[in-house]
Amino acid sequence: MYKWVIIGGGIQGCTVASYLIHSKKADTSSLKVIDPHEGPLHRWKTLTRRVGMKYLRSTSVHHMDPDPHCLRKFGRKEGYAQPFIGRYDRPRLDLFNDYHEELFHQYKWNDFWIQATVKGLERTAGGWEIETDRHSIAAERVVVAIGVNDRPHFPEWADPSDERMCHLFSSPETRKSGSLVIVGGGISAAHLANTYAMEGERDVTLLKRHPFRINDFDSDPGWLGPKYMNGFHKVTCYEKRREIIKAARHRGSITNGLSVKLKRHERQGRLKIITDQVEAANYDKDHIHLHLKNHKGIEAQTVLLATGAEHCVPGWEWLDRVSVSCALPTAPCGFPVVNARLEWGPGLYVAGALAELEIGPSARNIAGARRAAERIAAI
Repeated sequence: MYKWVIIGGGIQGCTVASYLIHSKKADTSSLKVIDPHEGPLHRWKTLTRRVGMKYLRSTSVHHMDPDPHCLRKFGRKEGYAQPFIGRYDRPRLDLFNDYHEELFHQYKWNDFWIQATVKGLERTAGGWEIETDRHSIAAERVVVAIGVNDRPHFPEWADPSDERMCHLFSSPETRKSGSLVIVGGGISAAHLANTYAMEGERDVTLLKRHPFRINDFDSDPGWLGPKYMNGFHKVTCYEKRREIIKAARHRGSITNGLSVKLKRHERQGRLKIITDQVEAANYDKDHIHLHLKNHKGIEAQTVLLATGAEHCVPGWEWLDRVSVSCALPTAPCGFPVVNARLEWGPGLYVAGALAELEIGPSARNIAGARRAAERIAAI
């Protein structure tokens, strides 16, 4: 039986693992991380590479190492050109990834990584039994740190079976020629539009439902500390907490820097930007015709959706059974109700989206991962 098992090897799970090892609450013999991919941060690296991200939206102190200054030290030591940009010192993506590869090597990550898909979880006398598609694993404590970016949201008009209708989360755009329409108004769509416009090899249109929403971060930095969180924790009604989280998130927002780049591409004729809503789509032999609410329809040989993930509880196809069998509390929105230690049941902890009713609006980002890891590692 392992002392700790973390389900999920993305940003959230890896941050928790890093904090547990750093605090000596776990080591390579007592810890396991279960993830369906062959190595840590696979999904993160795939999606950031796919959109062409160069710099993170978060600051230099938000990463997976408990020492907030280590990323800056690493950047200086390795001599990266312009390692950080802007007033918030946003790090280069390759710097961020390279640092964590070194961290994983230092912690001998391969010794506690298990490539498998979790199918179920059962309470036992001594802890928990995790069922995977390979075998079962016993643990004293379990941390569920999974997300929803494997659940792409397709608008009603989109036909996922058509190979020309691609989604950022599931089916990367494979055609390298012909007209392209990118659908979405958030930061992923903006990165995609910037990347394809810079290539300048095809007609690119960014189609969004609302004007650009400019915000430095996906929620106000006040949500990382007592400025807003003291009031949040005084709210005992979880329906109201959900409303607060929804209102606080800057969904569909982009940074000012990306907005400037996109408008420059538009002025220089490398990108068309349309603010409108798709009402229907016709799938002809040579193109997809998108019918718009307020503009003339547009045609594309490829449509690339950056429309985010489905609104759902991560892992609920098996977590729901755990909730029922162990009588674990949930809010009306279906998300776990946890204590200040992020403990949902005896020895069962959550991080990321599953912890947002306690961590607040920042729960899903890197800063939220650090806050969750701090609480769990303090146990």
